[in-house]
Parts: sequence; structure tokens; C-alpha cells
Amino acid sequence: MSGPLVLAVPVFNGERFLSETLASLNANGSRVRWWLQDGASTDRTLEIARQFARPGDTVVSVPDRGQADALNTAMSRMGGEIIGFLNGDDLLAENAAERVLEFFAEHPEIDLVYGSVDWIDENGALTGTHTGRIESLADILDIYGVWWRGRQWVQPEVFFRRSLWEKVGGFDTTYHLAFDYEFWVRCFRAGVRAANLPATLTRFRIHDAQKSAAAGRAAEEIRSIVQKNLATHPAINPIRRWKLEAQLSYDLYQSGASGETGGFPVNLIRHPQWLLSPHAWERTRAACARFFRRGR
Repeated sequence: MSGPLVLAVPVFNGERFLSETLASLNANGSRVRWWLQDGASTDRTLEIARQFARPGDTVVSVPDRGQADALNTAMSRMGGEIIGFLNGDDLLAENAAERVLEFFAEHPEIDLVYGSVDWIDENGALTGTHTGRIESLADILDIYGVWWRGRQWVQPEVFFRRSLWEKVGGFDTTYHLAFDYEFWVRCFRAGVRAANLPATLTRFRIHDAQKSAAAGRAAEEIRSIVQKNLATHPAINPIRRWKLEAQLSYDLYQSGASGETGGFPVNLIRHPQWLLSPHAWERTRAACARFFRRGR
């Protein structure tokens, strides 16, 4: 495959880590071309980006409506046959671009590849590693048994063909935190052929200021995406589906968003399917144990 890996870098006021991010891209040489889409930063982001930009790299700064909107703008304009995106605080691993491009060249039937990711702290120190494993629409929708059990994809480790992007469409800007998850769900609904590339491709930085730290809100968005897709695309194993729907219903009650009145026992009678949820089952077991202890 002759063309480079083309990566969008969405950023806003990212001066703290941007030098490291762009240095990691440039360290991959001519096998990477990057397009930095800045949301009209007020710090040194643009100065840093222009210092690192090589011939073929692009720096754009315009106001946007959030990260998903910035990515849609960048990806629609930056070109490239093999594409992806890297946050302004993450790193591309050494030789990652070459490995990704070679994999796609050797597997023309594959639309999307994902690898492994190193977790790093704000100082760049390694804190752990992760390898996702998502193989089907049922896997990605099963957030309780798969996604939140350590098999999730971490966004920077995923790369895909432009033809998949054009087939599926851009990121949904109604989601602030889980727009990448929603995109991957649509990829599976469209019949994506995904494969694991057994190599560390990126380094994902975990620090207090990052958007990913808003775990509660991200989980709410992910649950809403699952509910929507279960309602409109039910082609998964019925038992797996019932368990998912039961857990989602219970979580909605737990968050107070369901509008249910009365305590847990009353609502359990109304929704006996909650017993398919491990959390609701454990709560029921503990309540029964307390009841019988008091009766002695």
C-alpha cells in the first residue's frame, strides 16, 4: 500500500501534551500524514502545531461544536485511504503506521483493525496495557458482559479504511463522549470486517483534565446507544438480549431516570426481569438475607 496512514488530531487548548503527540506522529516518518483540527484555541496550541507540521501535514483552526464535529470536518477533507484519529494528549507507537499499513495491504478483505494500547500517566510513565476483543454486533452491544468487562476498544488503537467511513457516515454529534462507540456500533450494523493486529499501536494518556474522565456521563451515553440499537436492530441472541434489556432497565431505575415510584421490592414485582441482572439479583439476595436474619 503506497499511501500513508492519515490521522486527524482534534484539539482545543492542548498545549500541555501536544508536542509529545505530534513528535510521536513525526517519528513514524513518511508513513504518517496528520491533519490537526483545532477548535480556535487560546493557548500555544497553534504555535506548537506549526512548529511540528511537515510538508503534507495540515493545521486548521476554526470554532467547532465539539470533538465529533471537528473530526467530521477533518476526515471529510484530509484524504487518505487508511485513516484514524489521535487525541492531542495520546501517542502513536514507534513503527505503528508501518504495521497498520502492512496489515491492510496483506488483508484486503479487512475494513478495520485494532491493536493493543499502553496506558500512560501524565508524565508518560507506563501504567498498564490493554488489548480489546470485539468480534460482532452482539459483542459491542453487550456492554455488561463484554465492553465493561475489559474487552472494549480504546479509540486511538482503531484504524479503518476510508471506504468504511463513507459507507457508515460520520460521527454523531449528538454524543459528546461516546460518539466513537456509536460509530463502531454502526460499523458492525453495516457488516464491518474487523481484525486484531497483535501489536501495541498507541499510548493512551490518563490524566485529570481529559474528557474521558467523565466516566458517568459516558456510561449514560453508551447505555442510550445500546437501548436505541436493541430497539431498532434486534438481531442478537434472544437470551443475551433479555439480559441486556433487564440490566439497562435496572440501571435506569437506579439512576432515577425511569420515573418509577416506590422502593426496590415494589419495583422488582413490577419488573421481575430485573432478576436477570447480576446487580439486581445480588441486591435481592442481600435483602432476603437481612430479612431472614431479623426473623430469627
